[in-house]
Amino acid sequence: MKFAPLHLYSGYSFLKSGLTLERIVSCVKKFDYFGASVTDQNVLYSLPRFIALMEKINKPFIPGMEITFEGNVICLYAYDEEGYLALSKISSEILKNDLSEATSSLLEENGNKLIAILDTNEGQIKEDFLSVEVDELTIAKKLLKLSKLFKDFYLGIEIKERSEINHANRVRQFAVKHTYETVAFPHIKYEKEDDAIALKIVEAIAHDEKLEEKKFKGNEHFFEEKALEKIYLPKELENTVKIIKSSTFDYHQKRGEMLHFPVENSKEFLHKACYDRLQELKLDNEAYKERLEKELRVISNMGYDDYFLLVQDYVLWAKKNDILVSLRGSAAGSLVAYLLGISNLDPIKYDLLFERFLNESRKTMPDIDMDFMDNRRGEVIEYCREKYGRERVANIITFQTILARQSLRDIGRIYNYPTSHIDRLSKALTNKNYDLRQSYKNLETFRSLVDSDPYFLEIVSLASKIEGLQRQSSLHAAGVILNNTPIEENMPVTIDLNDNLITQYEMNYLEEQGFLKMDFLGLNHLTVISDCVDLINKNHPEVKMDRFNVPYDDPKTYQTICSLLTMGIFQLESSGMKNAIKTLQPSSFDDVAALLALFRPGPMDFIPSYAKRKAGLEKIPEMDEKIKKILGPTYGIITYQEQITQLTVAMANMSLTEADNFRRAVSKKKSEILISLKDSFIKGALKNGYSEKAALSYFNRIERFANYGFNKSHSYGYALLSCQMAYLKAFYPLEFYSTILKNAASTSDTKFNEYVSEMKKLGIKMLPPNINKSEVNFIIKDDSILFPLSGIKGVNRLIAEAIVKERNNGEFTDFFDFIKRITPLNIQDSIITNLIDAGALDIFSSSRASLKASLLSAKQYAEITSPVNGQMSLSIQLEKPLLIQMNEEMIERLDLEYQSIGIMLSNNPLSLKRNALEKEGVITIGDALESNDDVSITIASIIRSKRVIHTRKGEPMAFVKMYDESEEMEMTIFPTLYKDVMFMMEKNNIVIVKGHFEKNKEDRSFIAEDIKLLED
Repeated sequence: MKFAPLHLYSGYSFLKSGLTLERIVSCVKKFDYFGASVTDQNVLYSLPRFIALMEKINKPFIPGMEITFEGNVICLYAYDEEGYLALSKISSEILKNDLSEATSSLLEENGNKLIAILDTNEGQIKEDFLSVEVDELTIAKKLLKLSKLFKDFYLGIEIKERSEINHANRVRQFAVKHTYETVAFPHIKYEKEDDAIALKIVEAIAHDEKLEEKKFKGNEHFFEEKALEKIYLPKELENTVKIIKSSTFDYHQKRGEMLHFPVENSKEFLHKACYDRLQELKLDNEAYKERLEKELRVISNMGYDDYFLLVQDYVLWAKKNDILVSLRGSAAGSLVAYLLGISNLDPIKYDLLFERFLNESRKTMPDIDMDFMDNRRGEVIEYCREKYGRERVANIITFQTILARQSLRDIGRIYNYPTSHIDRLSKALTNKNYDLRQSYKNLETFRSLVDSDPYFLEIVSLASKIEGLQRQSSLHAAGVILNNTPIEENMPVTIDLNDNLITQYEMNYLEEQGFLKMDFLGLNHLTVISDCVDLINKNHPEVKMDRFNVPYDDPKTYQTICSLLTMGIFQLESSGMKNAIKTLQPSSFDDVAALLALFRPGPMDFIPSYAKRKAGLEKIPEMDEKIKKILGPTYGIITYQEQITQLTVAMANMSLTEADNFRRAVSKKKSEILISLKDSFIKGALKNGYSEKAALSYFNRIERFANYGFNKSHSYGYALLSCQMAYLKAFYPLEFYSTILKNAASTSDTKFNEYVSEMKKLGIKMLPPNINKSEVNFIIKDDSILFPLSGIKGVNRLIAEAIVKERNNGEFTDFFDFIKRITPLNIQDSIITNLIDAGALDIFSSSRASLKASLLSAKQYAEITSPVNGQMSLSIQLEKPLLIQMNEEMIERLDLEYQSIGIMLSNNPLSLKRNALEKEGVITIGDALESNDDVSITIASIIRSKRVIHTRKGEPMAFVKMYDESEEMEMTIFPTLYKDVMFMMEKNNIVIVKGHFEKNKEDRSFIAEDIKLLED
């Protein structure tokens, strides 16, 4: 076809287009266009992904971008590498300086390397052509000046409706007269004419507006060839193809270069550092020397000496500045990483393979993933900026995409659909990996709901028009680029609020261009360990624990894990993991590492066998000495990827590098490759003295496990953190819980009540907040944990600090003294009420209702007796008023307490009867939520609220929120039961509920089977 669309907005022009890149490329293929260019506003965000998709359909492209200049819309295109860098420079400068338009100097410097198409149907140029006050000569002078900025210059013709034909012809006549070429230039923003509603929707989302119309047609869509030929001149269509053909740009060439570590010879520096450390650790024996020589040879041959030195540099800086660090992933298999202080695990001691991390056949860059304390991760990145140059360090961009559930929520909001209806549709989307179309095809509940009523179909149809579009940009959680030259010279960038560079391209498209990505991950568990160790050393100065060397290999560590009291312990908190622990009963560090590796789909099936073999209850299969050395530690069960590699070496005589490549190939399970791999494995095994039966048996086991296997280095790295936290919990439970609660997001954190419930099992009390004792954070008090002021609803950290600061002048003596002294802090009445409801002021009165009733008189007293303009009031001797005495119901008091701090601490009507209830088989909500059983269970709870809806038959049913001393939960009551129990469903009623969790549902809805009042 003799046409290529050159003015396309994709979703990367945030909320200004209804086109995903997939839709664009699909239409290019569908209409058999010659090629295309995406021209998002001021950005090149979409370029790498667009190129990848165009290459898949074998269609040419040219890099493009739309800018505004002197009120005109202009699209710029890159012929070649020089043009691409010019385009990148213009985009970077516009974003970095937050420019609404490109500047003259920017275009004068870069325009002569670019093609430019002026959109004559938009902006100032159109106004000039339509104005009777602007003559043709003036227009000609403007365009001459503009055209001289660029290497090639075209006038873009766009005709969206009949009324624009005259204007287009006027431009064409002008072009002929002044020797400009015109080009077909329709601005395309959605797929089909009735998709114009998508543009209305995204505009409403962008401006937070409501929308009523649900159908709308427009002309900014893709056209077939015949329709285009009726609108545009043949030469204008041909010019679109000419522009695409003119590009020789090759996206795939290397533009990045690994940052060089600032030493004269990085290879010699690295080698010396490793051998010196080997001697320091007294490990300079043959086994370690041979391993070190091999690793250093591979690292140097692959050109990664600088890489290891860079990672060591920022890791050691972090440690020097008391920032806890941990290594995750296969790099723990490197002795070099251990000697440099990057890893805490000796890979020879734990039999970890270097080849799993790095070998010379690897085509991608090495990947050392470092975890840092999440509250100090930014300091490490800032150190790199300061040391290596801010222009050489950049964060990596990511994009927030409107996925299935979000698209439904957006449609619900802008069209005012009832939240309950949107919730019904959203809850039916039980597979997060499916889009709306896939969900309709594969999820019966969702399909039935959509088919049940055209109303639901309408919502889903509207949502599908915006699904997959990008909403906004954000930062990658961990990835950072370190480059040897200024990054902006080779790639478009933007900046954050602190002027730090951010790449315009997503992570997946950086490595192929040679940009070195390093992962600086934030891990809250490291913050917990660090804070906990600080607290231990404060409370037990004789311990002198080193945060970087927390003990872990202790019998009490494993006893704590096996007790299933694992809340707060890295990787061991989930109910599924607790079931695995219960089965496996880990009693060593190796067991914990194996547990983490086996607790995954596939290998999970082997946990019972592992446990039985460990306990001597199941026979371990016969193995020869070579295989026993590999599989003996895991009782004959393949547990790690490294074991596959080692088995392949032992049985088929492959090198470690060949064996690891074999493992990778087997894991891909491509049938045509598997036959060849199987054949080579069996031949090698036969040559090595194994029978064909044994070789076939082991190959089948390898094939089954290769796709699911866990990286042993990763597993041991994680196990180290898990065991360190278990050790801290075992020996210093008060400090551990105090720290874990401090680092929880808030009392609304879903785990908070589980922490408190577990503390109760250990006999550790949580004390209610006390205005004269509580601090900003959780503290240890009288062998208990004291609830903090900042945990009370509405009391942010600043308010809590201000109250504590005032209290440092002397404890508050009574309610009136408290109100008088905090009056200058301008704390709202609602926050004071929350303090009362939380129990923080119970020291002043046993009746919280009395305190609230006395608030007005307390404030009046404070106003009269406080200093005026720095002078003491004449009424300073005024007697304090008396508290207004009020009675209150315990259940109402506790309900308000629950609302203000998210938990009941002063009392609980159910806890008073818990012993009797347990005898009747009644369990807590917390235990119910941890249960994986599908059988009926019975719980006792207090009604918080109910929401009644009507079925399609008009029958009432209800969703009821209920809570007990441990947790909160919602139950569903279907019509048959609801008609019998609706009178019980009143706030603060205490009920006994028998029910079950719905099977195979992601949200695990609790379905009520029978309900009765506790008093009955």
